[in-house]
Amino acid sequence: MAENNQENNEQENTPATDDYSYEKELRTDLDDDTPDKPKGMALHTKILLGLLVGVLGGLAVNWTLGGSNPNVVWFVENFTRPIGQLFLNLLLMIVVPLVFASLVVGVAGIGDIRKLGRIGLKSFAYTLVISAISVIIGLGLANIIQPGKRIPEATATQLKEKFSGGARSSVESAIAIGAASKSFAATTDKYLVKIDALTAQTAPNDEEARKFTTDAKDFSQKAKMFSNEAQASLKTSGAFLSEADKFTKEADKIAGRPDLLAEAAKDFSADTKRFAGDLRRAVASEDTALMSVVKTIVPSNVFNSISGASPNMLHIMFFALIAGIAITLLPAPVSAPFVGFMESLFAITSKIIDIIMKFAPYAVACLIFNNIAQFGLDLLQSLAWFVFTVLFGLSLHFFGIYSLSLYFLSKINPLEFFKRVRTVIVTAFSTSSSNATLPTALRVSHENLGVPKEINSFVLTVGATANQNGTALYEGVTVLFLAQLAGVDLTVGLQLMVVYMAILGGIGTAGVPSGSIPFIIGILAMIGIDPALIAIILGVDRILDMCRTTLNVVGDLTAATYVARSEGFELLKTKEDAGIG
Repeated sequence: MAENNQENNEQENTPATDDYSYEKELRTDLDDDTPDKPKGMALHTKILLGLLVGVLGGLAVNWTLGGSNPNVVWFVENFTRPIGQLFLNLLLMIVVPLVFASLVVGVAGIGDIRKLGRIGLKSFAYTLVISAISVIIGLGLANIIQPGKRIPEATATQLKEKFSGGARSSVESAIAIGAASKSFAATTDKYLVKIDALTAQTAPNDEEARKFTTDAKDFSQKAKMFSNEAQASLKTSGAFLSEADKFTKEADKIAGRPDLLAEAAKDFSADTKRFAGDLRRAVASEDTALMSVVKTIVPSNVFNSISGASPNMLHIMFFALIAGIAITLLPAPVSAPFVGFMESLFAITSKIIDIIMKFAPYAVACLIFNNIAQFGLDLLQSLAWFVFTVLFGLSLHFFGIYSLSLYFLSKINPLEFFKRVRTVIVTAFSTSSSNATLPTALRVSHENLGVPKEINSFVLTVGATANQNGTALYEGVTVLFLAQLAGVDLTVGLQLMVVYMAILGGIGTAGVPSGSIPFIIGILAMIGIDPALIAIILGVDRILDMCRTTLNVVGDLTAATYVARSEGFELLKTKEDAGIG
């Protein structure tokens, strides 16, 4: 009986030869088994060329014309930025169905609830340990190099004046939301007068216009009530935000009309969305760190999490995980139709990835050009010590910690690993988004590394938001850098709190470009440092974001290989078999 159980376990943990034939030469970084293999230059080479074209083109424009030249601004806003955003939106477009389908199929494929718990525990433990190491590396380097004390005071003042505009609204709302709510309530009165007059003059018999006027009056009244309550507490902010979302949807409908009422509705909606965003950030900073993580992970209404302008990926993942667990507890005839549908959805989204990635080299060139053309290298030179500290920490973690993890935990050759995931690396670097890179990471980890789908579906989808080692390191260095710049000496106790907050921040930070900025503002306010100082690093944040996103995504892949190896799956060949060394 024991021998039979052992044979069953071995069969369960041994991948089929047809699905895991990695001995052949790798011709592409995506789908080695596809019947329509790309011809000519490899995808990762094309993306690197696009990256190079963007950098050289951006530098040439910045040095000859200057980043503030009207022609440069026009070209960026009307040509390169839309192209880059189109690529990001195309990738983000399929993230929600891909994440949901892959998690459901992955958890259902695991089958055994005990095995799922084992995989989840390993993933969480790995994330916690690696994130802690990353923050410690960042704080250690920041204490040794002390980048904040190496910037002349005159230079710091100039930087703050030049780049403070982007951070001011976020900072002010996080500090004084009560005053902001009073200002917004007064603003609703102004819009109400304008909308009432326009309806009476131009559309007195228009039922749609009269209904919108009534809705505007009701919302204005609720805004005044919330303004009074917000002076003492933000406990009713959830109900008000729900009302704000309803009103903006109605206002956006009116904004499509061909009259003056449409313009007023559009402006009213924009101001409401802006205040709602400020309020959400203020509420998040008011919660304790652990409470904020709980609210970030568990949705109260998953449909709201999906339908928002920026879908809450952790909410979607949590719901998909619960659905997958429920499937494992149901009889196969009951759950089979739904699982089959999810498998089809996953296959469709995978094919869409292939189509989108053909556009990647051109989009990457535009994304890089936008930043280099406007900022050039002057800002990097001004913040050279800060940039150096961050990049040095990320490099130590990338080439040091990850290589050790791959060699000792995953039992695979680090050089072969990095070679096989190069498309993921350049995609993460160019998009600055873990979520946008997730589709590529799922494909490459399965087809080039041999990670079983049921494991990479779980580890990578959760890791895209929850396992952000680069973000944790960056947050630790940034807080210490700004504290040094402000002349605030953080005690060991406060630095340990920064470690704790940065680890939680790595879990709760959105996997989108610059997703860590609101969290850093909250940490600065909590430890008594002027949050407006964040403005100094905003100019270089996107470039550093590209680097830390690369670390985040590769960290997810190392986690997936570790979990797969610990579950008995064979991944890459040994160093000798691979012909390296």
